[in-house]
Amino acid sequence: MSLTLHSLFQSKKSQIFILITLTTIVYINSFSNSFHFDDKYAILGDRLIRSLHNLPAIFSDIFRRPILRATFALNYHFGGLNVFGYHLFNLILHIVVAIEVYFLAELLSAEFLKKDDTAFPFLSSLIFAIHPLHTGSVTYIASRSAVLATAFFLLSFILFLKGLANHNKKRVYYLLSIGFFILSFGTKEIVVTLPLVITVYACLRHNKDMRSFLKAHSKRVLPFFIVLAGYLLARKLILTSVVPVDKRIYEDVLPPYQYFLTQLNVIVFYYLRWLLLPLGGPNVDPDIPAENSFFDISTVSAAIIIIALLITAYLLRRKQPIISFGILWYFITLLPTSSIFPLGDLAVERHVYLPSVGFSLIAGFLLARLRSLFPLKAAFTVYICLFLFLGYLTVQRNSVWKTELTLWEDAAKKSPNKVRVLNNRAYAYIIEGDLDKAEYYYRELLKRFPEYPYGHNNLGTIYQIKGRLTDAIKEFEIAVKLRPTNPLFRLKLGIAYEKAGQIEKAIREMKMAVKLAPSSSQALTTLASALAKAGRFIESIDMTNRALRIEPANPMAYYILGYSYEQIGEYSRALNAYQQALKLKPGWPLPHKRMLELSGKMSD
Repeated sequence: MSLTLHSLFQSKKSQIFILITLTTIVYINSFSNSFHFDDKYAILGDRLIRSLHNLPAIFSDIFRRPILRATFALNYHFGGLNVFGYHLFNLILHIVVAIEVYFLAELLSAEFLKKDDTAFPFLSSLIFAIHPLHTGSVTYIASRSAVLATAFFLLSFILFLKGLANHNKKRVYYLLSIGFFILSFGTKEIVVTLPLVITVYACLRHNKDMRSFLKAHSKRVLPFFIVLAGYLLARKLILTSVVPVDKRIYEDVLPPYQYFLTQLNVIVFYYLRWLLLPLGGPNVDPDIPAENSFFDISTVSAAIIIIALLITAYLLRRKQPIISFGILWYFITLLPTSSIFPLGDLAVERHVYLPSVGFSLIAGFLLARLRSLFPLKAAFTVYICLFLFLGYLTVQRNSVWKTELTLWEDAAKKSPNKVRVLNNRAYAYIIEGDLDKAEYYYRELLKRFPEYPYGHNNLGTIYQIKGRLTDAIKEFEIAVKLRPTNPLFRLKLGIAYEKAGQIEKAIREMKMAVKLAPSSSQALTTLASALAKAGRFIESIDMTNRALRIEPANPMAYYILGYSYEQIGEYSRALNAYQQALKLKPGWPLPHKRMLELSGKMSD
């Protein structure tokens, strides 16, 4: 038995095979999980990913994560909206990252431990691979951004380390490292911390001789900062904002100082706790109180813990540089999301995916040392129990991500007083088709939060589906009153007015929606339809042409355009528009029927 265990810790191929196998086993129950939350923006709402012919357009928008969107385009090309392919791609990426963690730990072992210790890389990569916290990055399809960014980040860093270790090919490794760092900006902005991580590694490598460090690494490290500065300058010039803006809808975003204080608590009492004690699983939307004062007991406690960890990293920089490096990796890679740059989400699982590499290195290093403190069988028993525990929690957490309903029911148990959680749970029942239960939960939500506009909007949606137009209009009107600048609320109210036969009110609200969201093809098309119903065909034609400039592959816009042309006697243009609608949506009966009637008019 001891011989078998010993051989396991000596065989790299066996370790990587076990790593791949166990990771696949714990994630295999995620392959049928539905799309969730931001998937509707990243996948369902991104029409450019629906054809590989759009790849040039995708890559032309360099600040909108083109490499990430290209992977979604590949998924759509081969499987449409079948979730299996998206989950498989995410899992393969996660396995690649876990293998990169293995090779990173191996390089760190050779540099800092001065020995070939295969237990440390194996244990570090396995902890990373099957930790339940990562379901929020792997199982949640839209969070592929974090996995893909980490893959590029680690590859660039590993190539940099390989260049330091291989003098014959150092220039090749170095150029490749720079190249993958540049490409990483097309995945997710968290990669901006790579130059800092490289600098910390180089300092630890030469901590006894700063002059030697400057001589050996200043020319190697400086180009990474130059690339980073160039990227940030380009963002500033093109987008006017260096820090990415979260375009999703949030009620309030904290000011920088308050956000920073809150993140001190998040880093310690949420992220670190989720990593150390994942029992019960993380929460997709935790209810985190905003911190107003640095002298609050929880903020002071969090600050003390963070300072203590940083002091530990400094004190151990010579004796245990791997622990120092892991601690600093964790804090540095959290800077883009947990510092002074406010985001709508205060704590998200995917934000810890890259930082958890530092945690995994420390955990793997400490576990590997058990072999020297205890008999091999005892240490191996600890490993088996730990990985069974983590694997079980990951499988369990994947089942929580099964559907929108299971996800938000779990969140509602953990955050019973958070309005967004309660809203999303109620909306999940709409998705499931249980309108009665959805209505019940929205009524309960609005009793507690009567000023919540999205609750009124979604309750109005339920009433509209049920055919209760008067009640629907009432709820939509409340939503518009509470949030008059929301184009969606205006559009929903306009559609309800139109269904109730109040066409002029409908057009008024739809025009306001277009004014608030002039680049919304949906708003323009809906307004064009209402204008056509009101007999205002010239205006309808103008709106459909605007919609088609934004979304050329819009069959409904072409149908409305054809109908409007037909009504003003422009038959050839109408026929051409109907043909375009059928080309985009083959077999659609409406334009086909209009074309038959139109052919009769043209023959007359």
